[in-house]
Amino acid sequence: MSRRRKWSFVEGKEQLFVIGGLVFLFALLVTLVLFLSQLIIDKENTLMQFEAERGFASSTLLLLQEEHSRALAAMREENVLGIGVYSNSGRLRLGLGEVPNTLPLERFTELWKSRGPSQWNQGIAAYNQETGMIEYVRFSRLTIQVETGDLLLEEDGYLPSPLNFPDVLYILFDGQEYYQKVMLVRFFSIAAVIGLLAFHLLVYSIYRSNRKYRETLAKQENLVNLGEAARTLAHEIKNPLSAITLQMALLKKTLPSGSKDDLAVVDSEVQRLIQLTNKVSDFLRNPVGTPQRIDVVALIEGLRPTFQGQITFTVGSQQRAFIYFDPDRARSVFENLIKNALESTQNREPHVEIEITREKKKNIRVFIRDRGDGIKEENLEKIFDPFFTTKIHGSGIGLSICRQFVRARGGNLKLYAREGGGTVAEVILPVAHS
Repeated sequence: MSRRRKWSFVEGKEQLFVIGGLVFLFALLVTLVLFLSQLIIDKENTLMQFEAERGFASSTLLLLQEEHSRALAAMREENVLGIGVYSNSGRLRLGLGEVPNTLPLERFTELWKSRGPSQWNQGIAAYNQETGMIEYVRFSRLTIQVETGDLLLEEDGYLPSPLNFPDVLYILFDGQEYYQKVMLVRFFSIAAVIGLLAFHLLVYSIYRSNRKYRETLAKQENLVNLGEAARTLAHEIKNPLSAITLQMALLKKTLPSGSKDDLAVVDSEVQRLIQLTNKVSDFLRNPVGTPQRIDVVALIEGLRPTFQGQITFTVGSQQRAFIYFDPDRARSVFENLIKNALESTQNREPHVEIEITREKKKNIRVFIRDRGDGIKEENLEKIFDPFFTTKIHGSGIGLSICRQFVRARGGNLKLYAREGGGTVAEVILPVAHS
């Protein structure tokens, strides 16, 4: 099986596979980041529990033996802020340092009950977000036996004696370092997720740009091939058209006058073919031509008498507007745009308006506005494509030639809908300084 055939099921679905792959990879990496961050937090919790156990072992026994001075020294060494011995109801019996008079045992009871029997003798270390402290609580054997029903009474029904161990032991630590580490881990995990999201979006954006570039490149290659074919076709058509034109001139002289009307129709179609081949040649040849310093205002004023429709021309404060442009190409551009504006409707007057302005960026802007039928939104992106037309008798080459000529001089040609109906053709060209 060939490689192309092997992966044929991907054809036409590349974008779907790329998006699916990026989403899967993003989910996998985010899961890994969250898993690692949770592992680090669990490690900090285990370390917190270990430090609490060590502080308990070093200082609590000294407190119970009422060796307060040695207990305070051990507390300073282990960063313990306070030690308290509490009754089963949570009232303070004996304490050193910063400990509350009443201990809310309900905060620790549920956590303690969720443990297995083998863990009942172990302490519970928890971070208090309200106070920013680490609290360590250990329940005594008596409390555990009462809670579980494992306490055995004497034969006379009394509790065994002596009962010289406390009910609840409470130790308080500074939790600032623990809190900073946990928040740092969470910050980096969130930053990593955001970074992964930005990275995947960047990869997708590069893919889209690359795909668009490949599509544009393929389109340009097609246009190059089309240009070569059109160049050859235009050259081959001109020769027989020239022969037909000569023969038509001879026929007009030799045939009777009754046949001249039929010859006029043929001659008109031949002239239309000649104009079309000339336009194709203009499109394919060098669009720059021979630039000269010309006045756009005078150029358009000279074109107005050649059109029969009503045209309103507004120059504004600029009585003259000079540009560097090949005169023949400039005439072709504005003649084509004005002609399109006048032909934008067949049932009513298009009310064509031409305005020339000069902006601060030293550009000349020529606006050709009409109140015609407008351009459909789906055709706006294709309107400059060669040989695309919405007219019955149009060739679809005029706007392509116009934009090619304008862009060759460092300008631009835009077509967009006019507010209230119609179309605006905007020509932007750099000013020719004297």
